[in-house]
Amino acid sequence: MRKKSATVLSALIVFVVFFIAGCGGVDPKDAVYLFSSFHGETDGLLLAWSENLYDWTEIPGRHLAPEVGDKVMRDPFVARGPDGTFHMVWTTGWGRRDIGYASTKDLIHWSRQRLIGVMAGKPKARNCWAPKIFYDPRAKHWQIVWSSWVDDGSFGPPDLPHTSKNHRIWYATTKDFITVSEPKVLLDPGYSCIDAYLLKDGDGYLLFFKDERYNDSDVLTPAHQNIRMARSKSRYGPFGDISEPITGKGPGKWHNEGPSALKVGGEYYVFYDHHNSEEYFGAVKSKDLVSWTDVSEQMHFPKGFKHGHIIGVPKHIVTNLLHARQ
Repeated sequence: MRKKSATVLSALIVFVVFFIAGCGGVDPKDAVYLFSSFHGETDGLLLAWSENLYDWTEIPGRHLAPEVGDKVMRDPFVARGPDGTFHMVWTTGWGRRDIGYASTKDLIHWSRQRLIGVMAGKPKARNCWAPKIFYDPRAKHWQIVWSSWVDDGSFGPPDLPHTSKNHRIWYATTKDFITVSEPKVLLDPGYSCIDAYLLKDGDGYLLFFKDERYNDSDVLTPAHQNIRMARSKSRYGPFGDISEPITGKGPGKWHNEGPSALKVGGEYYVFYDHHNSEEYFGAVKSKDLVSWTDVSEQMHFPKGFKHGHIIGVPKHIVTNLLHARQ
């Protein structure tokens, strides 16, 4: 089991109040963290919870089984709307032009699952991977963000010849998860990238994403297959000022994907899925967005949990989930 620092943990508990207070109107006195995740492609939605962001306990059971698309549920992303409704999107297959969607009030009773054809109008789109949703309170709609490889020559060949796919980050907007706007490119850094996560930061926005380029040699610090950060004044881009890798430093530490970011008090946390020879869910943290410290050894996640999302929820939501699974 990975160890944690008691000092860090005590400080984090104080920081938690500031983070959760802004999550869909959650009362900080009645709040915990919820992690949506998965194991295998057909295992469905898995959940874990934590009071301190470091120690996680699985909520037993498969909470939602995949029924649409290729009956695959990868990268489940659960977000809570301003009315308290939970909305979930996920990857429905490796080569589809749609994403999965379902909603719930309590994470127990779910709506009928359906497909959202975010890339239906792009016949050359090879896939729709790792969708995420972020509410825009000004426009009163949701921004859907995902990665797609559109094989129509728009972006030219990969700059590294062994990079097998040529993804960019895309987005669309919706008010009802039925009618969706035309997709637009959110991030084009000039190379293949996937798994983008949007985080509001003051008057601007940060976009954490995976550099999907191929590493042509196993050096001590591989240049790619890690998490980077971009900036913009608008949540709809353009994003630039791309950072150096914030994860993947050291032998065997690359192959990082699926970032989930949050700001707690004065510190930024970016969780990520490490899927090299040693598989684990890890995290880095920073106070200035320049110097990053890997705190993965202090984290304790359920074994096998993969690419997902962390949010703050009312504690009674978790209590009811646990009672429902008894």
